[in-house]
Amino acid sequence: MKLSAINAVLAALALLLALPARPGHSAFGENEDRMEVALEAMERLTPDLTAPPVSFAVRKNDPQAGLFSDGADDGSDNVGAWQIQIYDQSGRKRSFIQGVNSPFAAALPWAGISSDGDPLPDGFYNARLVWTDSNKRVHTTQKISVSLFTPLEIRNLSARKLRLKYTEEGLVLGIAENLIFKSGQSKIQDEALPALREISVLLKSYAKNMVTVRGYTDSSGSSRRNLLLSGERAARVYQYLVDAGIDPGRLTYQGLGSVRPVASNTTETGRAQNRRVEVVVLKKTI
Repeated sequence: MKLSAINAVLAALALLLALPARPGHSAFGENEDRMEVALEAMERLTPDLTAPPVSFAVRKNDPQAGLFSDGADDGSDNVGAWQIQIYDQSGRKRSFIQGVNSPFAAALPWAGISSDGDPLPDGFYNARLVWTDSNKRVHTTQKISVSLFTPLEIRNLSARKLRLKYTEEGLVLGIAENLIFKSGQSKIQDEALPALREISVLLKSYAKNMVTVRGYTDSSGSSRRNLLLSGERAARVYQYLVDAGIDPGRLTYQGLGSVRPVASNTTETGRAQNRRVEVVVLKKTI
């Protein structure tokens, strides 16, 4: 993407972030598309650990049609940027999910995490979809009510600053390098033990799910060294979980080096995000 296009997208997302809590009272000339587009929330009703507490979806008047169907005249064509905004009962914006272009090929999970990365209290929230069209007009849906309930084990993990992500594969628990290892080393630091204990508690509570541990590095250094280091780190976490009483028959581990980056390797911030270990609680059970 060219720099000018990137800047335009960033400007659009900044505009969405600045929108007030109450639809229809904006200095940006929002259009509230109450009749054409609706945001829906599907709340987790089963004890399935790998399912997000809330999943969002977007519907048109025709329940069989997606948001970005051809011939739409409600601003849903040529979407520049979009954001699902979550507010508490006082109207304070607490969390958001955002992206660009057509985002809704499937349900979009929300982990109940605040914009600051902290777990939100259980309770009721309001949510709406906001997007800009090709003419830079801002559109919104009507707000809906969302009920959030987070199992205690998941809440404890969030409090340990682990990165939680719900995927088609399962629940991904991301551990940043600076939390668990010293740079270039594979010995687990004492500071990481509380987080690892919480992970072991979670895995014992959901004893049927298969689990895989994956190590990653940034792109600095040789591929061979990165594969070796990431494998050593994954093995250390695997062994910790076995020693903590997790059935080794449920566990696998793998070092993947610098593949599957979650951020750009051109900045130190991005490289730091890529240096990580992920404990993936799979949907597959034994």
